[in-house]
Amino acid sequence: MKPLDPLSLTARRVTVIAPHPDDESLGCGGLIAALSADHRAVQVVFVTDGAGSHPNSAAWPASRLARQRRREAQAALACLGATALPPVFLDLPDAGMPALDDPAGETVVGDLAAALTAFGSELVLSPWRRDPHCDHRDAWALTEAALSRARLAPERLEYAVWLDELGQEGDQPRAGEAEAVAFDISGVLALKRRAVEAHVSQTTDLISDDPTGFRLTADTIDRLVQSVERYWRPLP
Repeated sequence: MKPLDPLSLTARRVTVIAPHPDDESLGCGGLIAALSADHRAVQVVFVTDGAGSHPNSAAWPASRLARQRRREAQAALACLGATALPPVFLDLPDAGMPALDDPAGETVVGDLAAALTAFGSELVLSPWRRDPHCDHRDAWALTEAALSRARLAPERLEYAVWLDELGQEGDQPRAGEAEAVAFDISGVLALKRRAVEAHVSQTTDLISDDPTGFRLTADTIDRLVQSVERYWRPLP
């Protein structure tokens, strides 16, 4: 499959749904950078606060870590040149998103539907529906519910962060479900790598008092930061 030029996408208003701060860079950093450089309007929605990555750190309780991850998200978007629009932070609990059919979930669906409608999204990039992390799957379901609530039908692309590394056979696309799409991001690859590195709480020893805490490995970063960025386009 020959990678496409990112500018072959016709949408001028693009929304990126990131389950956590760093997913926008790992999964979509190339498209964000290329489209932003072409003066497309890119809206990034961070679904959770990312505060669950180091649950046993005394120096970095959840409130402090949430603030740090918000700063990292903003720094990463600056690396990608996506500063024309302020990011949207839904601030849902990391690994504890509310069920969409309970009152808190209904409120979040309404909030996201309103944001998508007000922005006029023509293309939505969301996590792969069965990416093997609860927040990624829940963020996909939230996006679907919000689009349905708003009666919007933008172009869709789904990106996988953990599918190739942690996925089981049942997590893969099924026949007739989605088609693979790839984009050549070699021209903005350095920007994507800098954006990933901006998430210092996830890529360095910034938080050193929780040996069980999460950290992106070099192998994971190298797998995702390549000259081709891959997506799945849902089929009718």
